[in-house]
Parts: sequence; C-alpha cells; structure tokens
Amino acid sequence: MTVIPIGTFNIVKFLSILALLTTIYGQTESTFYDLNDDGETDIVDLELLVLWVLEDSFDEDGDVNQNGVLNIFDVILLADIILYPIPESGLFINQQYQESELSIIYDLEYSRRPNPYGVQYSSSSTQQEEQLQDTIFLHLDLVLPPNPENLLLPMVMMIHGGGFHTGNKEQKLHYAQDYATLGYIGCTINYRLTRQNVIQESDENYIAAVNDAVEDAMNAIRYLKTQSSIYNIDNDRIVTIGNSAGAFISLHNAIDNDESLPDQESINDYSGISSTVSVSISTGAVFPNEALIHLNFDENDASCLIMHAEDYDSVTDTYWEEDVIPFYEAIINSGNHAGLVPQPSGSHGVGVGPFEEYSEVIIPFIWNQLNLNNW
Repeated sequence: MTVIPIGTFNIVKFLSILALLTTIYGQTESTFYDLNDDGETDIVDLELLVLWVLEDSFDEDGDVNQNGVLNIFDVILLADIILYPIPESGLFINQQYQESELSIIYDLEYSRRPNPYGVQYSSSSTQQEEQLQDTIFLHLDLVLPPNPENLLLPMVMMIHGGGFHTGNKEQKLHYAQDYATLGYIGCTINYRLTRQNVIQESDENYIAAVNDAVEDAMNAIRYLKTQSSIYNIDNDRIVTIGNSAGAFISLHNAIDNDESLPDQESINDYSGISSTVSVSISTGAVFPNEALIHLNFDENDASCLIMHAEDYDSVTDTYWEEDVIPFYEAIINSGNHAGLVPQPSGSHGVGVGPFEEYSEVIIPFIWNQLNLNNW
C-alpha cells in the first residue's frame, strides 16, 4: 500500500513523483476509476481526482473508498491502483465458483481450555450449557474451494465481534463462503468469551478476557498451519479479517503475534509454530494512542488495512485524529505497509465481504500484500 504520512502530505510533490513512477511502470490495464473515460486508468485520472478534491466537489466515480466524500485518502488509494495494478477478473479477484461447489468442514477442534469459574464459553448460542462445563472446546469452520491440482491456497480467516462477551463463528460463515467463491480458503473461528457482568467488574477482568480471546485466535492460526498439508493452506498467505472485538484481535496478532497483552500470559498449544499472518483487515477497532507504547512495531509485522469512523467511534471511544492517525503512523514509521480508510461519521463497523461496499479497497490490498500476481 502506498504509505504517506498524513501530517506531512504535499499533494504537488506527490503528483510529480507519481508522474515519474507511472512513466516507469506504465498505466494499469484496468478501467476501474477511468475518470476521464479514455479507456485507461493513469496519472491523468489521478490529476482529475486531485482537482475534484481541491475544488471540494464530489463525483461518485472518484470515491475510491466509497465513504461519500472525496479527500486525500481517495487520492492515495487511486495512486496505489495505478502503481500496483491487479487484473479486472480472475482467481482471487471475483467469483469463480458457486456455493454448491464449496466444501464446508464444520467444528474442527483447535484447542481446549479449563473453565474453573464457569464464566466463559465459546459461543453465545451455547453459553448456558458451556458455562456448566469444566472444559471449553474451541472450534473453527473451514470452507474449501475446488482445488483439483491440490495447490497451496491463500486463506482468509474471519474473526467475529461482540465485545468479547457475545457472538459466534456462524455469524461470519457467509463471509468465509464468499471469499471461498473467489478461490481463497475461508475460515471462521470461535474463541473464549467472558460473561459481560464479569468483564465490567474491573479493568483486570476485561484485560484478561481480551487476552484469552487473542490467545485463542493465535492458536487457531497455529493449528491451521499444522494442517497445511491436509487442507492445502499456504501458510505464507494468511489474512485475518475482524470487526469490532474481532478487529482488535486481528490487529494485535498483526503487530504483536505470539505475544500476550501487557501483564498477561499466553499459551502456545503448538510449540514452534508462530501465529504470524501476512495481512490484517480491521473495521471498528484501533489501538488507542496510550496503548501504542506497549506494542512492538516493526517491518516484519502483517500489513494492516485499517477502517475506522472518520471522526469518533462511540463504541470503542476512539477518535480519528487522537487515536487512529497515531496508530497508522506508528505502523508506517516502522517500515511496514498500511492502508487507512475513513468510514462514515459515527459508524462502528462496515461490510468486509468481497461483494460489499468496501471490496474495491479490500480485494486490491489483499492481492498486493499477498503478492498474488506471483502466485
């Protein structure tokens, strides 16, 4: 993803640099965002978009991140499309298979955890019976596309939200199926949830609940890596996509894989196997500014596509300028890749499926960061 520090962005300098780069790389063969209708998406279209932004006008054809306004983020995303083009169609780009062609494997057990206080469970749909059990059994579902040549395929793991006290993997199964119709292996996971009243008792309880959820997601990733030869998973091309609590889990693993939250402990069920992934996509979550000091940002982290309300998210109590921008800048200053997409004002989460409103941002990001051009 093109990485440009927001506070120091110089649009004239950027255009001159981009003009040189597009001379070297040429224009994309795609006609997406061909704003001047000349059959090519190139520097001329970018200049037109910049003009619209400077004039504070709006044309839906230039609304790359589809948030209803034209601004610098649309310019950055269009620059990315021009510099790193993807095919208009094909495997991992658009639908290749019907749902009837997919194979779904339900309830693969990836971990077990004790439940000594009877306040945890893996799914809000089975909360009552699980709270009575001494052991919590953690499961995931896999959605496999046709793969007659048994090739290693990239995988998209969906992580549900719900404030760490509600939700289940079934809520995201349709997303796993949608990505599988493009050719990805789809996955959706359960993780430990903690009763809401227990979470609300203290910060210590809340942090412990979050750490348990993060630990479980990491073990789900590790488990799947051990099953690569069975399900043909490309362990070097794994994407995690989460909303709300699931987005926090995805981002934590992206930045601090194999690490627990501060003052917590994390158990690795699969010795020698890392929870590293290549891409993290999040909506409705970000690390607040005061938490950044605890994170170990470096260039080997997963690339992050961060989607967040363009002003304030009342659910997470995080602000665009005070929290989102510092988090984004910490990622790119570490040498890692990141994309930043403002959601509509006051929104919490947005659709992250391949057939929803943000797909024209998500699909190219995954394609480029997984290097699928060389798959």
